[in-house]
Amino acid sequence: MQGRIAATVDFVGLGLTPVGSVLGGVLGVAIGVRAGLLLTAALLLLSPVCMLLSPLARMGRALPAADYSPPAAK
Repeated sequence: MQGRIAATVDFVGLGLTPVGSVLGGVLGVAIGVRAGLLLTAALLLLSPVCMLLSPLARMGRALPAADYSPPAAK
């Protein structure tokens, strides 16, 4: 299961790379390269705040305990 999740995250991350490149080019043409980079840096600094405010941040602290018992020896 962990391998499938890792593959999905990689696929989505690498799949969005061309979209980010196009958006970066459009942003650079629209407002200038320097302003575009500053805007991108400011938005990247806001990402931890978004994570802290999301329900995912609270969910990790309240995961139920695993109910795992090892298989019986033969």
